[in-house]
Amino acid sequence: MKIFIKIFFLAIFIFPNSNADANNIMNDTGKFIKFGVFDFKHQTDMFALGVKKVTNNNIELPYLGELTQIYDLILMTDLDESLTHDNQSDTNKREEYGIYFSSGLQKKLDLSEKLFFLPSFSIGFYNEFDQGKDMGFPIEFKSEIELNFKSSNNFIYGVTYSHISNADIGSKNPGSDSILIGFRYNK
Repeated sequence: MKIFIKIFFLAIFIFPNSNADANNIMNDTGKFIKFGVFDFKHQTDMFALGVKKVTNNNIELPYLGELTQIYDLILMTDLDESLTHDNQSDTNKREEYGIYFSSGLQKKLDLSEKLFFLPSFSIGFYNEFDQGKDMGFPIEFKSEIELNFKSSNNFIYGVTYSHISNADIGSKNPGSDSILIGFRYNK
């Protein structure tokens, strides 16, 4: 678990924070902290803690419009299978760990002045540790939808649903579905 804490804080310092710029408040760039459940549909579910970095790098694509580059780092753990739904004896309990790092593009769709919808697609690397979920291949694709609300004091919070899969390029493709709660505060 100590390695996950170190990686999490390292990621916060690796991604430079540019929240002080007034344009970032308008463009919603910066770091989002997320937490929730990775792979909630299966017995391999784990607690998830992540950092999402929204950059100010934009690309214009035909039919899609302006897309924004994002980075995601998600750390997952389930000690003693505390999220497992069935009762197991102490001898069958195991520790599960995983990490996923990705980069991709998102599209911001304003539903109102304070409510916005963010579909995104990312390509990344997944690795399990100890008895974490075997996703079949280290390269994984993530499709995600996010619904965020911006309060009057620039506090942004929302909910994210994502699906991670290797698109059948690996030996197996179990996939995973996750639900995360995210937040960010601009000064």
